[in-house]
Amino acid sequence: MNEFVISSGHAKVVRGASGYLDEVNEARKIVPKVAEYLKDLDCKVHTFDDDTSKTQRDNINTIVKYHNSKSRDLDVSVHFNAGTKETGGTEVLYYGDENIVLAAKVSKAISEVLGIKDRGAKKRTDLGFLKGTAKPAILIEVCFVDTKTNADAYKKNFDKCCKAIAETLSGKKLKDEAKPVEKKNIIHKVQVGAFSDEKNATKLAAELKKKGYSVNIVKG
Repeated sequence: MNEFVISSGHAKVVRGASGYLDEVNEARKIVPKVAEYLKDLDCKVHTFDDDTSKTQRDNINTIVKYHNSKSRDLDVSVHFNAGTKETGGTEVLYYGDENIVLAAKVSKAISEVLGIKDRGAKKRTDLGFLKGTAKPAILIEVCFVDTKTNADAYKKNFDKCCKAIAETLSGKKLKDEAKPVEKKNIIHKVQVGAFSDEKNATKLAAELKKKGYSVNIVKG
């Protein structure tokens, strides 16, 4: 897959879940970062945030309309979950059975970098986004906003999470940043002279030591 449309869930007025994290705010952080990494992987990306809708129905219709207006291979919606404070976890929702493998891979990739439960791929036939988009689609539930361990793990590993999503969607790997080359301390030695008579060598060494030089006599 080389072309994507990625949107954040809900809207500025039609808010989503909230707790230790705010779903709308965090989804709007993930979308541009994932898009940035996808572009680094030579993919074409369209992104969308809904700033105008006043109702849930309008919100779904607005997002779906934007997705369907673009050329793309896959539609992706970014959300955050709520409701299981004890365990939390990552899950990815899909509609068509052809998307189950990708959904499972994305869920696993996110859960591994965040170190939280992998709830896996889950088929949903009742969601407007998944039913309304004309191309294959997945809806990512990154983690649970009301589970503190999830929120802490997400905040700590935000960048890794975005990289994992981009790499899994594209099937490509981002290049590791070049590590700085460590400079080695190189010692340069200077040979002053060579003597067949050890006394002459010892005499010169003594004179150099008086002047503050470090001197070694090497026999060879």
